[in-house]
Amino acid sequence: MNEQNKKLESLKKRCSTAAKVVTVFQIITIVGTVLAFIAGIYLFTAAEKVNPQIIEGIEAGYLDLNTDLQYHGLFELCVEVQDYYPANDYAHPLGITCMVAACTCAMVAVILIFIKKIFTIIEKENNPFSENCLKQLKISFIIIAITAFLTLSAGFGIVTSFILFCIYSIFQYGAALQTEIDETL
Repeated sequence: MNEQNKKLESLKKRCSTAAKVVTVFQIITIVGTVLAFIAGIYLFTAAEKVNPQIIEGIEAGYLDLNTDLQYHGLFELCVEVQDYYPANDYAHPLGITCMVAACTCAMVAVILIFIKKIFTIIEKENNPFSENCLKQLKISFIIIAITAFLTLSAGFGIVTSFILFCIYSIFQYGAALQTEIDETL
């Protein structure tokens, strides 16, 4: 077996391992999505039962409004949702927080689906620079950039987009070189 074939086999093994690791994270993320969604629904439907327990925890000193019960609006808009609810209603803002967490976990699960697909394509096609791989990279990078923009901040989204664009450009150049080498052989 020549050196290139050894490297290709090594790459295929790494991609296979990476796909398995991504699958594990995907399962964890999906479980997190479901749990956060269920918790959000519970907090909305059982607010009359949950609010007294939270108030009791605050009064007993087990919970602190400033550190334990902080709320943020959808996609870090930092909206103080507590201002929109009565003073002693903590369950509904926590329910919103859980729903936002469920949405975020769902977006991460979708990203992981696309990333796993990249590793699977490389493993099956024996080429990280195939058209299928480039297409999958582009879709994945767009979704990652949008997610970073929405969940973290506009600045972080822009930086992430720029970095991913550069990585995609490197892969595009690699694909062009691969095509050129394949045509000369």
